[in-house]
Amino acid sequence: MNQDKGVIFTRRASGLVRELSWFDVFIFVVAGPAASGVIFYSVSTAADFPGASLPLAFLIGLLIFFPITLLVAMTSATMPRSGGLYIAVSRVLGPTTGYISAWLLFIGYGISSGVLGFIVVGLIGSSFSTAGLASGVAWLNTIGSAMQTPLWKTIGGVIWVALFWWIAYTGIRRVKNIMRILFFVPLVGTLIAVVWFFISGGIGGVEQAFNSTWGAGAFSAIQQKAAALGWQPAKFSLAETINALIVVIWAYTSITIINYAGGEIKTPKKSMMRGFMIGTLFVGIFYAIIVFATYSAFGGFVGSYDFLFDNHPEVLKGIMGGMVEPSVPFYFMSIVGNVWIGLVVAISIALWFANSILPGFLANSRLAFAMSMDKSFPKALSKVNRKTGSPTNAVHLNAVFCLVGVFMMTLDVSIILAVLTLTVFFIFWPYGLSAMLLPYHKPEIYNRSPVRWEIFGIPVITILGGFVFAAGWFFIYLALKEFSIPVMLVFVGVMLVGLVIYLYQQWRNKKDGVDVSKIYSQIPPE
Repeated sequence: MNQDKGVIFTRRASGLVRELSWFDVFIFVVAGPAASGVIFYSVSTAADFPGASLPLAFLIGLLIFFPITLLVAMTSATMPRSGGLYIAVSRVLGPTTGYISAWLLFIGYGISSGVLGFIVVGLIGSSFSTAGLASGVAWLNTIGSAMQTPLWKTIGGVIWVALFWWIAYTGIRRVKNIMRILFFVPLVGTLIAVVWFFISGGIGGVEQAFNSTWGAGAFSAIQQKAAALGWQPAKFSLAETINALIVVIWAYTSITIINYAGGEIKTPKKSMMRGFMIGTLFVGIFYAIIVFATYSAFGGFVGSYDFLFDNHPEVLKGIMGGMVEPSVPFYFMSIVGNVWIGLVVAISIALWFANSILPGFLANSRLAFAMSMDKSFPKALSKVNRKTGSPTNAVHLNAVFCLVGVFMMTLDVSIILAVLTLTVFFIFWPYGLSAMLLPYHKPEIYNRSPVRWEIFGIPVITILGGFVFAAGWFFIYLALKEFSIPVMLVFVGVMLVGLVIYLYQQWRNKKDGVDVSKIYSQIPPE
């Protein structure tokens, strides 16, 4: 009893190990975002936004998210603890607001990791199918077709979750090493595809290479059929470019995810600023280059193909002998010539999805750990394995929600995306508000910040907080546009479950004589 006297949190030290460098922060910033926005939706929604400049849209996305990541870097350097945005919100706006936003985020990140595991199996299967159809090698198409069925995508999703659960369970050092490998494999594959697009010889060379893969005249036949069936390329439209931001925002999802593992970053005050800033600039420029390379190679053909795929798939089957979902890997495989090189590169690019799962495991388990340290979650979730430095029970709980995400993929996709978008982005508006108030409401915490810039006497952190506050409500608006009554009922149900857990924990705290106000007046221990 004596040794516990005066312990406000679940214990005096977190037990986590500071293992990550600024370069690891950079890797997580790049790998965290959902790659589907640029690798797949950038070309599979071309017919939905006629006249949009996708490269410009992705650069606009960089302008939106750079201030957000700058603010996250500043607050993470000020409060370098596991829990990230939850710590900032709960210390400024109070425990209830902090908990509700963190609870929704925990649900969203957990389910998202399972969804990605489900999707990546289908994407790899699509690469096999493309290789099989293009080369006439039947067994490749057989494997690919099987991997794209709901049954095998579910089985594969469970396998991915199990693999990353094991990696996360064995500790931060293994997570770091695996992430470095998972980062460079798809990066190299994507760079190969980008360079190939740039040196493909213009639209004439691309058409010749496409016809060599899919049959004589296939390229022009797709364009002619699309035009005959109603597709009309449009001139540049700024309005359509703005509408295309829904794709861009999805592509930048989870770019701030590493801040939830702030308690495991060496020299966080330097590493957070350097890793976040360099990583965000890299992501934005890299996204724009990928999209620009693809569209510069294929031009208006991208819109024609997407139009037929969405509205007249039977026409595509008649021209190509099969139907392949448009994606950056598909376009690369269509002009590379060698089916085996194309397959290897396409699979490596698809691994962008896989390396978004591990950051989710790391962040979500640390978020549950932080709430447990604050005694808002069950105490067992703050247990740390002394050998691995991993919060084992928090990792296990996250794996459960990942499995829920895998099986949720049998539901309507719009329901899944609407719920995920709202749960993941809900925390941004209270986070922005807390950053606005931090210098005035919690000056003792603000004075710890390594960056206390001011503009006309107003703290930069307050200005950036106002921007993020507004952006948070914009993200919520985009999510609510997709909500139906069943989706709203699901969301309300998730909220109620979280509130029941929170109220029970507060009842326990009161029963045990814990002064909750003392917890949230301090930053958690290291």
